[in-house]
Amino acid sequence: MAGTAMQKLVQRNLRGIWVRGELPAGPAIWVSNHHSWWDYFVAAVALRSAGRSDTWVLVDPQNVGNERLFRSAGAIGSTEIRQAVANVVSGGVLVVFVEGRLRSAGPVTSTRPGATWLARRSGAPVVTVATRVVLRGHQAPEAYLDVAPPDADGGGCDLNDLVAGLDQEIQASDPELPLAGFRQVVRGVRSWHERFGGTMVGR
Repeated sequence: MAGTAMQKLVQRNLRGIWVRGELPAGPAIWVSNHHSWWDYFVAAVALRSAGRSDTWVLVDPQNVGNERLFRSAGAIGSTEIRQAVANVVSGGVLVVFVEGRLRSAGPVTSTRPGATWLARRSGAPVVTVATRVVLRGHQAPEAYLDVAPPDADGGGCDLNDLVAGLDQEIQASDPELPLAGFRQVVRGVRSWHERFGGTMVGR
């Protein structure tokens, strides 16, 4: 699946992607939680909105189905570390879901080591990103990416703190308005009431 196809998939199924912080302009190890089927698509499409087409995701080879399709989407097996490092050295972004697999939304309860090693080996900074794809006050889910700046040593920040903070903001927000401080980088599908000028049920 090429980048254009991923973008269409996101735009036809999500309300949009909102980002706080700066998306990496150069090589990076993108470290995130993995609590939604959409997480990698959202990362890749957000980066594509910034002109990036060099995004990869580290996956368990057992989760790879049609190899050609997965490769075109940027999947690279966790047994191909040398190639993964080479992709980052050449300027790419490698997405690493530290929990190792899709888990229920909540705290990051277990992590697999490797992101820091990949950063040291490639010379790229760790960019920590809290990811949430949530259904709020509109017809389609919304994607939020809270991108923390790297620490001075390039080691990123505490992912659990970042995820917890984002969850608190979502819970305290007006569900019909985007979260304050986030900018929309990708527009998706509008709600029925927006397209036809109606009002929300119960409002």
